[in-house]
Amino acid sequence: MKAARYLTIFLFSLACCINAQAFQAYKPTPKQSPSNVSTGAVDDELEKHRSAAETYQLSGDFENARVENSLVASVALRRLASLAVREGDQKRSAEILRESIAARDNAEARTSLAWLNLQLGKLDEGIGDAKAAIELDPKSVEAKDVLGKIYFLKGDYAATLPLMERVLESKPGFDSAYTLGMTYLHLKQLDRAKLLFEEMLIAVAKKSSLHLILGRAFEETNYPLEAEREFRSAIKADPKLAGAHFYLGYTILQNGGSSRLDEAGREFDEELKISPRDPYPNFFAGVVASSMGEHKKAAGFLQLAVRLDPKLGPANLFLGQSQLELGQDVEAERNLKRAIALNDDPSKNSYQIRRAYFLLGRLLNRLGRSAEAEQYLARARELQAKLVESARDEIRKAFGEIISSKRPSPSTDPVSKSINKPVQGPKETLAVKQLKDQLRSVVAQAYHNLAVIEAQSGRVDESINKFAAAAAWRPDFPGLDRNWGIVSFQGNQFEKAIPPLSRHLKQRLDDALVRRMLGVSYYLTKNYRSAVDTLKPLESGISSDAELAYFYGISLVQLERHTEASAVFERMAENNQKSALAQFYAGQGFVLTGDLEKAVNGFRRAALIDPKMDSVHYNAGQTLIRLNRLDDAEQEFKAELKLNPLDANAKYHLAFTLIERKVRTSEAEAILRDAIYNQYDHADARYQLGKILIEKGSLDEALEQLQTAANIDPKKDYIQYQLSIAYRKASRIAEADRALKLYSDLKAGSRNERPTGMEGKKNEP
Repeated sequence: MKAARYLTIFLFSLACCINAQAFQAYKPTPKQSPSNVSTGAVDDELEKHRSAAETYQLSGDFENARVENSLVASVALRRLASLAVREGDQKRSAEILRESIAARDNAEARTSLAWLNLQLGKLDEGIGDAKAAIELDPKSVEAKDVLGKIYFLKGDYAATLPLMERVLESKPGFDSAYTLGMTYLHLKQLDRAKLLFEEMLIAVAKKSSLHLILGRAFEETNYPLEAEREFRSAIKADPKLAGAHFYLGYTILQNGGSSRLDEAGREFDEELKISPRDPYPNFFAGVVASSMGEHKKAAGFLQLAVRLDPKLGPANLFLGQSQLELGQDVEAERNLKRAIALNDDPSKNSYQIRRAYFLLGRLLNRLGRSAEAEQYLARARELQAKLVESARDEIRKAFGEIISSKRPSPSTDPVSKSINKPVQGPKETLAVKQLKDQLRSVVAQAYHNLAVIEAQSGRVDESINKFAAAAAWRPDFPGLDRNWGIVSFQGNQFEKAIPPLSRHLKQRLDDALVRRMLGVSYYLTKNYRSAVDTLKPLESGISSDAELAYFYGISLVQLERHTEASAVFERMAENNQKSALAQFYAGQGFVLTGDLEKAVNGFRRAALIDPKMDSVHYNAGQTLIRLNRLDDAEQEFKAELKLNPLDANAKYHLAFTLIERKVRTSEAEAILRDAIYNQYDHADARYQLGKILIEKGSLDEALEQLQTAANIDPKKDYIQYQLSIAYRKASRIAEADRALKLYSDLKAGSRNERPTGMEGKKNEP
């Protein structure tokens, strides 16, 4: 058993402590009634799984406890995701839902995530989530609903149709009916759409608003006659319905031609009586007046539209055009340039920008700024060359883009009824906060329980990940840091053990087990200063724990506090007279503090207490080499080999004691050959054997041994030096010079010295 195996014994001894006291018990919080803030079916599902998880865990049924705790985490996370939506943080809600799915995949979470991806514009991801939800629950109407609406927004109406028909059949509702009706219209199934819309009208009390919505549906899908009929029906039902006159005027303007300009203008005027501060009826009233040559009237409407919405680029265009006709050149130039500046995508608003360039060029020519004018006119011609639509179609398209981008139709928001009601008022905000805190604790408890289950099942990595997940939701969860640190320590993941153990120790300075583990973790990660600081409070009684005292003493050595370290090793040896391990550790410590005689005595006491303890004679022999007591060292290595006959290092050092005394060279040669047989890559054994063979005149084999040694460890300068001697004796001068050059280079930047018999020292930490 070598030094590393003693460390294993120490860690195992701590693991035994863990079995008795490691996991700090956590009492589940009383089953609280949920807040009156709605997050879905919160009344019994969560408590049912929490109760089952607790029962299974207490009975030792870890497999079922794992399932129930996963369900607890998943359900609580879904509710936290719902609260995040209510607080307006859709991205965070999506993240939480993904975590819920990772905890326990289910159709409800997948469906909710699909809705969120729809709202976030991640339609392809939404399709994947909705399909996964349907696979998990083929009867889920909600999953089919969201999948159908995502297909609708992607323009895949053939895929939308069967889904929305099944949704409407299973769960009739305005939202799904409207989406299905729009799908019929996009697929040119006008009669089916009309029939569905008639059924919708029968079912509602306030028909004026529905007529307006249906009119927008017909207008968007290019059924102008049906659209106009619906808008007139809306006005008939409620003459003061906001938007009805506007959309009727817009439909007439788009489809009626010049003969109906006056009629469109009257509708915009009526709309302005209802909504005088709306920029859009002002804009279109200005467009109608401009088209009829009434530029002064047009300028009035358009100036108000620009004031109400400074980013409405087309309003600047038409205003500049009317001002140009009125001779208001300065104002016209300013508004035409503003129209160009506001046009961020010429491909969408080619009419607007081309017309602005043309009018601006014409104005500048009239003002005598011909060079500047030509730049704008050239750009207008360039855009004209790319035009594939007629001027009328282009204007229709431009007006359509204004409407669709600024006044979205209900069909572009098919999930409006699926979004949770936003949090309102301080009382509700407080209630949501309290519920969030409660749910965060529930999630943390579920993850903590899962972590303990994984640890008890031997899955350390999974356990550590679950502890980290618990900390993400509630860092101060009772017992979390302690258990997290202990499991990480037990799994030999000392870097991961340090943060939770140190946090816990700051709160509980009297936790001796955690202090021991933290100190050892610092030592094993070579943070010796922190190891000393952590273990120092245990200094008065540390000598009774040989392993811990050893780590503490070695840490002091690493900080060059040798006097304090020697005192630690002295107390360790004195207070553990019958412990072979304590005497062995004391011996190793004395080697490092330079007390070699004490080290030898410590090793020999360990051997007397436990004659079969391995590594003791080996370490004693190495220490005796340092004391130049080679005869005594020889006996120690022989004693080690009686216990470990195949130990190549012990054989090498035994041969070294003979070589250094220049006695029994043949015996040394045989021992070195045995060492190489037991450990092929023992470079120093081959080096020493090569030296003996050179002296014997066996140059070929000497070269073979030295070349192999150099290949095994090319950075040992003394091997290159001996190899150069062998090459030179064999009259291989060029190779000798290369080896000597390599030796010089290595020597200049190397810490290696001629071997002293302490290679591969086992009595250092």
